[in-house]
Amino acid sequence: MYVCLCHGVTERHIRNAAAEGVPSFEALQEKTGLSSCCGACRDHAEATWQQALVSEGAQQMPRMATSAVRQWSPWS
Repeated sequence: MYVCLCHGVTERHIRNAAAEGVPSFEALQEKTGLSSCCGACRDHAEATWQQALVSEGAQQMPRMATSAVRQWSPWS
């Protein structure tokens, strides 16, 4: 779904930026032009960004946990 019509930014663009590690909403704006013209999309864009960060963090958490919970063995 389009979030910013002025610059053609979609929810997918926002989620991909979060997955790529764009560090802040301001950096996302610089990268995409999002919410820099009329500003009508800002609330939805920020909500989408926050959801993407939470989702991205939830996906990374199990990977971090599994690598930290290895049991030591002299035969491995």
